[in-house]
Amino acid sequence: MHRKPAKVLLPFEPNSNSNLKKEKVIDLGNSDTRKEKNIHDDKEINVKNAPVVSKAKFKEIKEKKETVLKKRKFYLSQKKVFDDNGEIIYEKLNNNDGRISSLLVRLKSKKERLRSQQIMVEGWRLIVDGLEAKCALRYVIFSQLEDLNKLRPFLPDTGVKFYKIPYKEIELWSNVDTPPGIIGVFDTPTTDNVKWLSKPLPIHLICDNVRTPGNLGGILRAAAGVGCEKVLLTKGCVDLWDPKVVRSGAGAHFRQPIISSIEWEELPNNLAEKTTIFIADSNVKLMNDDFESENALDCNIPVVPYYSVDFGILKHITLIIGGETEGISENSYRLAANRNGLRLNIPLQKGVDSLNTGMATAVIAFEMRKQLIQAQAKAQLDKIGMKVV
Repeated sequence: MHRKPAKVLLPFEPNSNSNLKKEKVIDLGNSDTRKEKNIHDDKEINVKNAPVVSKAKFKEIKEKKETVLKKRKFYLSQKKVFDDNGEIIYEKLNNNDGRISSLLVRLKSKKERLRSQQIMVEGWRLIVDGLEAKCALRYVIFSQLEDLNKLRPFLPDTGVKFYKIPYKEIELWSNVDTPPGIIGVFDTPTTDNVKWLSKPLPIHLICDNVRTPGNLGGILRAAAGVGCEKVLLTKGCVDLWDPKVVRSGAGAHFRQPIISSIEWEELPNNLAEKTTIFIADSNVKLMNDDFESENALDCNIPVVPYYSVDFGILKHITLIIGGETEGISENSYRLAANRNGLRLNIPLQKGVDSLNTGMATAVIAFEMRKQLIQAQAKAQLDKIGMKVV
């Protein structure tokens, strides 16, 4: 009734003369049935017209596919990086694959890193830094082929396994808030296999109880930029391969020879024989009354501005950098006192107490670099009989 009909005919009403118009209905048949029939007919025609594959041809295709799979498995077992077409060979893994979890859990522990002699870095730039330094890359875990292609020019021919996993799983293992989506696992670099791209300067850096990861990374970055021969980390410094140290070091771990966890008793064995000791010290007071322990020396180490020293005449330099929390230790002062060392101070604007340790290292170390390079250039000119005006 809601459609407002012209008239409603009820069975109990007498026949009435109703003038109802009859609509002309055109019978088109069952259109759905016709469509299905046409589709079925088309399929039959396509099937009839499709080329018939012989048994021999089918067997040939199957054998070719099996050959490709066997070759791929062989390449993976041999850790080959590229296939016959020059494409990088990788395995696509499902979520929560045991190989990924067992590998990355191990590398997140300092103890296990030391035992396995492997370290983990994130981001294709750090991986390229390691490859350029000729460090041994073992695994690459990635989510996007675009990142993998950025490594292509630097990759070796063998020795690396590539695993492709979802980005969400990389987020679970990453040490940063916004993961770069690619992880590299290297054999831990040592002082023997780190390759210099140019001849280093006769400078050693000693990190004395540097416990802040960002500060240690900044020191290593400055040391690599200066071209130091060696960086020595005393026992008590933050872990060299802590993820924050690696990120702030920006590739310095692969370019700078570093010896970590050195006891003070062993430290003199790692120093050059005729080295001159300097301490970067923001304290301008003398040290006479600073030590109260029985073994402390009554030392009086002079304090001079860092730019007042003629570093160019020295055969070898050792610079000690202290941590911001603990400062310079008694062991550092004793070492400098026994070697007739000096304390270097960076004069600052009034009201500013000190600089960040990484920044202080860069200021002093680059002054040393400048003077040493000038002295080397002058010596070469004197050798060929030219005078510097």
